[in-house]
Amino acid sequence: MRERFLRILKESYFKITENDKKVFEEIIRDDGLGKCKIKFNLWGFLFGWFYLLYRRMSIEAIAVLLISLLVSYVLMFLKFHPLIVILAFFLVNSLLSGSCYYFLYMNKFNRDIDRCGEYNTDIECMKKLAKPKLTPVIIAIVMILILIWPLIYSLITGVSLRN
Repeated sequence: MRERFLRILKESYFKITENDKKVFEEIIRDDGLGKCKIKFNLWGFLFGWFYLLYRRMSIEAIAVLLISLLVSYVLMFLKFHPLIVILAFFLVNSLLSGSCYYFLYMNKFNRDIDRCGEYNTDIECMKKLAKPKLTPVIIAIVMILILIWPLIYSLITGVSLRN
């Protein structure tokens, strides 16, 4: 089963590099799932959950975002300085996305195999599901801008948000 999953992964992964191939071969288990080994991914580290959204890993992106928010809320509750809270949010987000990217991708890959046929997997279906999409990232950025618009407006105009 491991060899079959590796073959499908190599055929369907969008722009797979030699390093990606080596890492996937190292972390994939006999049942097709990934081992939770820390393997660094630069794009995941730099862009965090936005990169996970770009790679169509919505469930994993939401999980990373929730963990990052949880750490931030705990730090806020403990009355840490707001800059430390923001720094912790981005640091946890980047570390989780960058170090666990391959493991998280294997979870998504396993769901895609279930969707495209577990025993007779359609490679075209897998390629379609593996191709990155920019739409979820744009939607996430627009949502964030809508949520922080009052703060941006108050900074630009000098109007107090407390009134």
